[in-house]
Amino acid sequence: MNAKKVQRDKPKIALFGPMPPFRGGISQYTAQLSKVLEKQSDLFTVSFHRQYPSFLYPGKTDIDPFFKGQKLKNVSYILDALNPLSLIRAADLVAEKGCTLAVFSWWTLFWAPGFVFISSRLRRKGIKTVFLCHNLFDHDSGFLKKFITKILLKNADGYLVHSSEQKNILNSLFSDKIILQNPHPIYQQFPAPKGILKPRGKLELLFFGFIRPYKGLDLLLQALAKLNDPEVHLTVVGESWKEPLELISYSAGLGLKNVEFHLEYTDESSVSEFFHRADLVVLPYRSATGSGVATIAYHYEKPILATKVGGFLDTVLDGKTGFLIEAGNSDLIAERIATLSRKTLKNMRPSIRNFRSNFTWESMASKILEFDFEFKKGNTSSTPIDPRRKNEKSSAKTKNIK
Repeated sequence: MNAKKVQRDKPKIALFGPMPPFRGGISQYTAQLSKVLEKQSDLFTVSFHRQYPSFLYPGKTDIDPFFKGQKLKNVSYILDALNPLSLIRAADLVAEKGCTLAVFSWWTLFWAPGFVFISSRLRRKGIKTVFLCHNLFDHDSGFLKKFITKILLKNADGYLVHSSEQKNILNSLFSDKIILQNPHPIYQQFPAPKGILKPRGKLELLFFGFIRPYKGLDLLLQALAKLNDPEVHLTVVGESWKEPLELISYSAGLGLKNVEFHLEYTDESSVSEFFHRADLVVLPYRSATGSGVATIAYHYEKPILATKVGGFLDTVLDGKTGFLIEAGNSDLIAERIATLSRKTLKNMRPSIRNFRSNFTWESMASKILEFDFEFKKGNTSSTPIDPRRKNEKSSAKTKNIK
């Protein structure tokens, strides 16, 4: 009897976002989060039948070529980039399931109007909605895109972010709504390495992830050229959104001979080997929000060299779990790398292990459940009123009346 009562009392939550076999960090994120939410709620997960029209996706494909198995049985692959009716169907299914809260992965302007439409439809039905903001604005977006995004963002009851920077932005826009922050959890699905790749020279650097202009790989390559140390090796792993030969030619033009390129989407076992060999993961971003790459680095107990932008200010403890430098300066990258040794970086692992204990999926799930609790309680503000202060105000009003 008690078990049945507990089951009935579980909150009914809808989670919107890409799921395997779609590839990329957002898909991995949604999959990891859903596993934990399924244990703590009655979860209904909505994913994509078609995420983007093929001509709009800059990579080779948005389907993971290494995904083994069929689409997940507990996921409704409904949303279609070319079928607006799929938005109505998704919203109505969420309502039919009896969900009281819907959480939307917010990361690209392309899907923002669709999620806003669904959110608005659900809110009219009395269902609260939360935007889980991986990025408030598209990377490399200009004024117009940011302006449109700000208008669309208002169509939610609450927001969940990873960085204090993004929380501050949302507070300035929507101070009357609930805005919660939680660190980007550690990706734990990657396998243990076999040690196939052996360290070279005195230092192994790793740049990992989709290669886009805002990530500053060109600055890192310039820094290596200035360092001019053949004992410092760099491995670049990730699919380039530009012509790969341009990147290789750029590196060769700098006279670099100690850079190893793997410019393609990589399977998880290979990822584990690249991170295992690295002494330092370098993230020289010009701008950033959160970073899934940083959490993979921490998973393998690797320190990070990052810039003082976005979520890195919350993610990297300077001198303990990594190093922070000003963005956009290849000289600073070179200077910092020159001070490091393999032994120094290895000695940072205990601090990384201790720090990463805060980056859990259980914590993320708890934040989502907190939204459900606050909404049911009738609170919509990011700054809950202290009951004691509320009583003080009531007393003061009574005295004034007397």
